[in-house]
Amino acid sequence: MEGMEVPIMGSDSVKWTEVSVPSSSGENSIVPHSDGHSTRTATTAFAPLTRDTASCSVIGDPPLYLVWRIHKVRPHTLELVQLSAGEEFPATGLRLNFPHGLSPFAFIFKDQIGSTSRNFCSLYALTVTGVAYLLKLSSISAYASCSVFPQDDFVEVNLPAYSNYEPVTSVTAMPGCLVVGRGDGSVACFQLGTLHQTASGFVHELRDHSAIGRLWGLVSRGRMAGAVQDLVISEVQEKKLLFVLHIDGIIQVWDLLCYSRVLGHKLTIPTLDGASYLRLWVGEVDCDSGVIPLAALYKRTMEGSIDMISVYSLHSSFGDRMTLSLESTMQTISLEEGAHIDVKVAYDKIWILKDNGLVFHKLSCMNAAKEEARCYALQEDFVADQLFQSFEHSSDDLLLIMHSIFSSAKEQIMPFVSSIFLRRLFLPGVYNNNVLRATLLDYNKHWTDSEFQSLNADRLKTEIISLVEHEGFSESSMSICWWKSFCARYFHYWCKSNEPLALLVQSSEGVVGLIRKHSLSLFRDLEKTELLVDGSSDELGDPVNFGVDLPDDEDEILTEVIRCITRISQQFGKSSSAIFYESLFGTPSISSEEIIRRLLKILQTGDYSSLALNNLSDLSADIAWEKELSDHRSLRKFSVDMLLSLHALLKKAVYWGKVLNVIESYLQFLVPQKTRHNSGAETIFNIGSSILVQMTSQIAKVMFESAWSILLFVNYLVSISGQVMGRMFPVGSRAACSEQNHRLEWLSKKAVVRLLTTWTKMRVVGGALASCVRGWLCAGKAAKHAVAARLVGLGLCRYRRAVLATGD
Repeated sequence: MEGMEVPIMGSDSVKWTEVSVPSSSGENSIVPHSDGHSTRTATTAFAPLTRDTASCSVIGDPPLYLVWRIHKVRPHTLELVQLSAGEEFPATGLRLNFPHGLSPFAFIFKDQIGSTSRNFCSLYALTVTGVAYLLKLSSISAYASCSVFPQDDFVEVNLPAYSNYEPVTSVTAMPGCLVVGRGDGSVACFQLGTLHQTASGFVHELRDHSAIGRLWGLVSRGRMAGAVQDLVISEVQEKKLLFVLHIDGIIQVWDLLCYSRVLGHKLTIPTLDGASYLRLWVGEVDCDSGVIPLAALYKRTMEGSIDMISVYSLHSSFGDRMTLSLESTMQTISLEEGAHIDVKVAYDKIWILKDNGLVFHKLSCMNAAKEEARCYALQEDFVADQLFQSFEHSSDDLLLIMHSIFSSAKEQIMPFVSSIFLRRLFLPGVYNNNVLRATLLDYNKHWTDSEFQSLNADRLKTEIISLVEHEGFSESSMSICWWKSFCARYFHYWCKSNEPLALLVQSSEGVVGLIRKHSLSLFRDLEKTELLVDGSSDELGDPVNFGVDLPDDEDEILTEVIRCITRISQQFGKSSSAIFYESLFGTPSISSEEIIRRLLKILQTGDYSSLALNNLSDLSADIAWEKELSDHRSLRKFSVDMLLSLHALLKKAVYWGKVLNVIESYLQFLVPQKTRHNSGAETIFNIGSSILVQMTSQIAKVMFESAWSILLFVNYLVSISGQVMGRMFPVGSRAACSEQNHRLEWLSKKAVVRLLTTWTKMRVVGGALASCVRGWLCAGKAAKHAVAARLVGLGLCRYRRAVLATGD
């Protein structure tokens, strides 16, 4: 995994200004979309039916981003959001309500012809009945809700009147020109907004000339190509080129300045016959080589309908006349895992958005088998992880560990577990008003819009807790099962409400964004800290390259240490860190020391099987017995693996002190760099700063979990120090063994300081640090002053007094 998604705060809570677009024909009907729902009179479809789609247009300098969406559940509505990177995310967007259902197409551009001071851009839209609209838009703030779009600011054209009612199969546009492809393979250009529809030259049909047909010899005379599947307009050397893909694999390129064809070619796959071509994407031209990458999506109908993407190189040269030549397939990409949603192509790379992640390929590699794709995680993975819906972060693991920790105080489990789930449910990037409301409706919680909007976070948490109490769960295992069901419902509605729709790519700036149904986000690469913590150092090389301050001979030791830490964290899953975090920052019902002590007992004896499974009333005796056997096998495997890892660690380190030095350096690596800001500088909160906040939160989460894993590892070494030290020191070195054991204990406390200061600096948890240090490091004045001095060194001076004020 090379990166992850970062949601833009505020993008999921836009309030809409509703504006109706009238029809000069007076019709008020829509075509039913694919699920058959319609509330108005149905008419014959002339253009592609409504589906969920979105895109973004960039105009002006500095750039202004205009994001538009069309939803299948609201087929007659186009949503528009106007945003700038230097400002906060807008609180208000525009909804344009058309009298007919919309085809999945829109095009926004800066209109230099006929624009007025109040109209800053224009919009093309097409209804499924074949009515094309040109709207001259003002700023979103200029429109009043429930108003009617000004009659003087839009033009509509009935396209069926120009084509003998041959249906439109694809549509694209450039400023001043709307281009449609039809089912009979023909293409027409409409000068919508440039010429009056009654003027000569308003419509221009792109037809093959016999001379060109004989010259190329690729599309024979008298033979029409198949239905138009896709249209793409690209600017190459200041020329507007129209790329036309037909269903039978014929690709044509037209110069829109003179309406002449400059290329006709039949795409072929050497090992495949009868493929159906569906989509075409055109990349940026490489100015040095003149190569334009083309990506074509096709379906392998003979082998289980597998979707494939083939990438081609289109060579261009511009002298007295333009010449184009298409080479054979440069790269083939299979889309077997995950359905594709959107694709973007640059001159040297391709991004493929699938429902299970974003995949990135470099086009410079001729052999795809030798080039490993880079993958970026979607927000769905983060939400599933937080709500215990993922395989690695299961609520079943939480249930077992909780029963082991609270084996003598089961009545404390339900409030403790509820606190864990509520804290995660209301995290930024997880919480969504509409999603929570839909989930609560399943539990017969009904509110009006105004009533629900008046509920703050505390009131909502109270409502959720009341549901648990109303169910009357006296058994703690049943309360966890209720939370498991609640979060599963919430996650279902979250995914449904936030489906990915389209990519937003600015390759020159290195920016890749994602437009979802009701939110926006950006993708980022993982930081070196995250890559190292994730274990990627084995693949990426020396850990020193990640920024860890180590001598040359200790990098392999760190790799072995990370392997040991990873084994311990995998033994518990991520549930243990959630429990430990809640003990630190939630209402204390059990001390952090006690949690660690009981987790270490599980690591050594596997006792949580006998303590926990007996309390799981929802498991049958057979399942409980199988689970106990599985846990014992897992414990044996863990013990053997840890023994081998510690032997490998000893072999590379030679003596124990070097291992402790490496652990200290790794702890220091987890502490973020101290930065200073001018207190008199003006604080600017914009989209960029909100993304930085979210990104920092994601990195802090990784650091916290890593510091927690180190804390468990160091305490594990303390607990087995007799076994380990006896092997690492010769007989008679009891003093050295004792000294290293004391150092291990100090490191375990130091790990807590790193853990707390890291989380505090990056998540700003306020005075919680002082209370945590009070619980962990009140071992005397020397320890207190050491901690206080360290806090000052880390730039956390405001906590120094709180630490020194703790009792001896």
